[in-house]
Amino acid sequence: MSFNSLKKSIKYRVLYSGTKETDILYKRYFIDQLDKLSKKDLEDIESLFNQFSDNEIYDFLTSKVSLPLEFKGIFNKILNEK
Repeated sequence: MSFNSLKKSIKYRVLYSGTKETDILYKRYFIDQLDKLSKKDLEDIESLFNQFSDNEIYDFLTSKVSLPLEFKGIFNKILNEK
């Protein structure tokens, strides 16, 4: 998938998450940073969304649940930007 297609796909996914809490977190951590991320970062985010539900991702972002090892890099990058 092309870089721009990945950005559009992720943007669509996070704008239609279904809950107010995830909409707010996703905007802050994903939408606001899309232009700063590499293609690999976007692929990791897409993989994250494909593997986990919104509730699980919310728990990762709020540190209620430990992050899966394979996503620690992208989460560190996203969380340290804020």
